[in-house]
Amino acid sequence: MALLDLETGALLDGGAEPAVLLEPTADAAQLATASSADGVVGIRFPTFGDGRGHSLAVLLRERHGFKGEIRAIGYLIPDLAPFLLRSGFDTAEITDANDVETWKGALTRIKHIYQPGFRNPQPLRRNASRKAAEELDERLSETKDLAARITALRESIEGRTVFSTSLGLEDQAILHAIAASGADIDIFTLDTGRLFQEVLETVELSELRYGLRIRLVAPDANEVQQLVANDGVFGFRNSVENRKTCCEVRKVRPLNRELKGAQGWIAGIRREHSDERASVPLAAWDEAHGLIKINPVADWSTQELTAYITANNIPVNPLHARGFISIGCAPCTRAVQPGENPRAGRWWWENEEKKECGLHLNPLREGKAA
Repeated sequence: MALLDLETGALLDGGAEPAVLLEPTADAAQLATASSADGVVGIRFPTFGDGRGHSLAVLLRERHGFKGEIRAIGYLIPDLAPFLLRSGFDTAEITDANDVETWKGALTRIKHIYQPGFRNPQPLRRNASRKAAEELDERLSETKDLAARITALRESIEGRTVFSTSLGLEDQAILHAIAASGADIDIFTLDTGRLFQEVLETVELSELRYGLRIRLVAPDANEVQQLVANDGVFGFRNSVENRKTCCEVRKVRPLNRELKGAQGWIAGIRREHSDERASVPLAAWDEAHGLIKINPVADWSTQELTAYITANNIPVNPLHARGFISIGCAPCTRAVQPGENPRAGRWWWENEEKKECGLHLNPLREGKAA
């Protein structure tokens, strides 16, 4: 039998015998007695599948404030190492000293964790992802080549990455770059049931051009039915609150469902769109959705965008030629007059200066639209 230091993965020379040995069935009174012991507290693991010892260690540390050494004894395998450490154990009795490298490897195999424990030897996923987002933001700022940015973000994000496209100018440029890069990106658009016919035609034309599937994501039919029953077919024009409720049902909730399980989210936000979007980063940790949000054309000017579209003969929504710059649902979008803000055509009957549907929040300004 050998004694392993769980924090360093090193073998220890000797070690005091436990002053108290707790079985996994230990009750509150036994824990209280053990917490006042002068010496090592051992906790026995009779079988591999019995994890009650972890709970006992947590209770000793957090409820009883035990500061001494807690030792795991019994049926233990190297894969348990990081979990023993996180639940409060200091040492573990292992049967074979030759397994020390395997135990040490188990302590570093997990790159980040999802919930805090008594000890957090690896960074929490949230913190790790926020740092990864900052590093990606710096990496993307090194080039303005859009295909290179798509490649870089896909290399940096381990899991599923999605692209929510509205088929606008920015999104069509991004779609072209995704096709050029060959990156594995899940592409979808929110079919609210109120889209312009031209938007759906652009979907089909884009699929034919690039050979990529653009999924149509619809809102929950029951939720839409209830919305119309409550507010009426055009009730969204009666108040800002009604309009935001409509956006919530038709856009925000479907988007949230699609973002579940994703690690990266690509959007076509540019800083020139509005004052609220003026500071939007190329990449940032999105706390609300628990993923990295990437805005690969955030720092592009309108001139750069239109030049890219022209140079690559990218298919665009014909509504743009008729003065529609920012295109949403048909009842909520009008053409923009010369000199107007690009988003002036959205919900034009409202008096609010900051008009957003709730899909995009600026991660650098908590609670602010972007």
